[in-house]
Amino acid sequence: MKDQPRRTPDNQERDQRLETELAHVHAEEEKLERELEHVRQEEKKIEGELEKEHHHNHPKKPFFLVFIINGEDFKVETHVEDLLRAAVEKALVESGNTGRRDPSEWEVRDSAGVLLEMAREIKALGLDDGARLFLSLKVGAGGNDASRS
Repeated sequence: MKDQPRRTPDNQERDQRLETELAHVHAEEEKLERELEHVRQEEKKIEGELEKEHHHNHPKKPFFLVFIINGEDFKVETHVEDLLRAAVEKALVESGNTGRRDPSEWEVRDSAGVLLEMAREIKALGLDDGARLFLSLKVGAGGNDASRS
């Protein structure tokens, strides 16, 4: 059997003091963890309030695109965060185009004749408010080369 250090009254008193100190440190640590959790909850609450305030002060502003379909203008309200495809769908509905409402059968070009990707956000395309876009059937979808000019 190994020799154990003798427990003198001084050692016992020191051990008791250390145990008390350790219990105090654990209690302080638990208190700090509770305070930290409270601060995190407050932070989430404030972030939520800031997000609401941001949306309240900066609501999505309407953004208009003018689609030219078969020579007629159709002004469509949209938002810069929307995909161009959503605006195309609105324009096709507003135009009364009953036969071909599937946007995949159409192509969109800007006033310079550049083909625009419908799967991109309007802001990513760099379109200005009131931009005039030409919407025509794709070749092979019932359109022809003359419909592009």
